[in-house]
Amino acid sequence: MSIRVKLYMSYLAMVFVPLILMSAFMLFIFYARGVEDVRQYFEKENKEPYQQALVYGELSYVLRNDAGELEKEEYVAEIQKRLGEQWAGLLLSRDGQIKSVAPFLKETAPHADWQRLLEETPSTVTFNSFQFETSTVDFSYPDGGKGRALLFRRNDTVPIYWRPVGTAFSLAFIGLTSLLLTYFVSRSIIRPIKKLEAAALQIKDGDLSHKVEATTRGEIGQLSNAFENMRVRLKQSIDQSLQYEENRKMLLSHISHDLKTPISAIKGYVEGIMDGIANTDEKRIRYMETIYRKASDMDQLIDELFLFSKLDLQTVAFDFKVIDIRRYMEHFLEEQRFDLEKSDMALIYSNQEAEPLLIAADPDKLSRVLTNILNNCVKYMGEHAETANKQIKVHVRELQQHALIVIEDSGPGIEEVDLPFIFDRFYRAEQSRNLETGGSGLGLAIVKQIIEGHGGKVWAENAEQGGARFCLELPKSTTVKTVGDHEEHTNH
Repeated sequence: MSIRVKLYMSYLAMVFVPLILMSAFMLFIFYARGVEDVRQYFEKENKEPYQQALVYGELSYVLRNDAGELEKEEYVAEIQKRLGEQWAGLLLSRDGQIKSVAPFLKETAPHADWQRLLEETPSTVTFNSFQFETSTVDFSYPDGGKGRALLFRRNDTVPIYWRPVGTAFSLAFIGLTSLLLTYFVSRSIIRPIKKLEAAALQIKDGDLSHKVEATTRGEIGQLSNAFENMRVRLKQSIDQSLQYEENRKMLLSHISHDLKTPISAIKGYVEGIMDGIANTDEKRIRYMETIYRKASDMDQLIDELFLFSKLDLQTVAFDFKVIDIRRYMEHFLEEQRFDLEKSDMALIYSNQEAEPLLIAADPDKLSRVLTNILNNCVKYMGEHAETANKQIKVHVRELQQHALIVIEDSGPGIEEVDLPFIFDRFYRAEQSRNLETGGSGLGLAIVKQIIEGHGGKVWAENAEQGGARFCLELPKSTTVKTVGDHEEHTNH
């Protein structure tokens, strides 16, 4: 629930909840007093002045015109009864002596001094918490006696203290209800904000391990979700920065190690030439060739480090083009076949499908991928001179949504413990990539980054008949029609 809705509901509740509760309280009071129908109660209250007027009119007529009726006990009892039903009572006197007191008055004020009230009549008097108005009428009995009638009439239907007490109770009830509603509404708003404050302080102190959970909906829930997304992003950014720092340290360590070996070799051969150890033209030529080869290895290593660094920082731009991977592989392998034959290795490409298999790829980056894998196969099999039939088989298969390139050599295969790690940076399996064969530990890591940059994936496995098998899976490119049927555009 949003904060705005909560506030609106609290305002409405502050108005209607006290009214509803007060109405329920009044109904309870009516029920406790034995009033079964509230409508009858108010109808009776509204009729009370009319009934009182009838009785008072009759009494006034008797007092002025027929005072002898007041000497009849039956009539006096009847008139007192009728007055009592209207919350009124009559006090009659003869020659200053009280002759009759209404039973209603005796019941209402059993300890009242009626004689004093007769002699010193106030305008109002309070009996049993009710306020009564007084009216005095002097009259004469038929025998000449002096009489006085003192009428007590209730002028309010509720006790006199009920109004201030009721007002104070209503105000207190409304205030308490408002305070409770304000407390619960504010708590439902403040508690999540306090949690967000605690989470913000933890984030400020660098503690990003505590999850920020949204306990409510609405604006605060959205703010909690935003905090959680921020925390996750910050944690990922920090973890990534730490990983980059670790990679940088490892990169510097490997660079220094991989560059130190060829530099030491170059220095050794240069010193041999300077010291006259290479004292023949044949030795000098051999030394110079070794120096050139070591320098070429360093140049290749630096090139791979530079490319790997750019791929790792995602600063390499891919120039995607739609190519037929079958024809591309045919032309690429034709160029590689001559160099491989010089190493006594056969390159076999089987392509039995004539239909084009279109993919979206960067031809230059894909060429680097294939070259690295072929070089890995050549180095891998070159260490095992006992392998009689050295060959590399390549074939392309069409999958439902991808094109699969499989490169398989005839070497002894890859150790099972090395398979999960051969695409990691600077990882050197003992049989394949070592310093003697010029491996930098980055060739297959570059392969993985380029293939993933194409939206594909790469993995290695051992073939059933022996040898290593590298599998490259690249997404296919689909041709779609636009406004004109003759205009074909490629969606990749």
